[in-house]
Amino acid sequence: MLDIVYIKGNPASGTLSQHEQMNASVYELIKEYKYEIIDSEAKNLSNKIIPKAKVYIGFSRGSRYLNKLDSNCLKISIGGISGSKVHLFKNIDDHILIGDISASSLKAHFIISNMDKLSIKTILKEYIS
Repeated sequence: MLDIVYIKGNPASGTLSQHEQMNASVYELIKEYKYEIIDSEAKNLSNKIIPKAKVYIGFSRGSRYLNKLDSNCLKISIGGISGSKVHLFKNIDDHILIGDISASSLKAHFIISNMDKLSIKTILKEYIS
């Protein structure tokens, strides 16, 4: 069993460099664990086998799949959906989910605040150890 599965966001939303920045930020959070990264280029991952893990992290579109996963695992949504037993981390200036696609909202959507990074690291360490 993996420690973490990270489901990336929709590559068609935002720029390549924004996605690279987000993926690098998530990588820094998960690199010390046994992990797998899944692309979410398709709108529906139902045909894709998502490996068993202790923790699932979804960014934006990737967070849509969290509610469909085992309820006994830790689920972290970054800039995406909230839900039962889903820990949501969203930049304070990110208003994408309410339809604000302004430059400032879109930019904020791809940034994990330093405080959220610390919180995520703490949650991962406590849950996986």
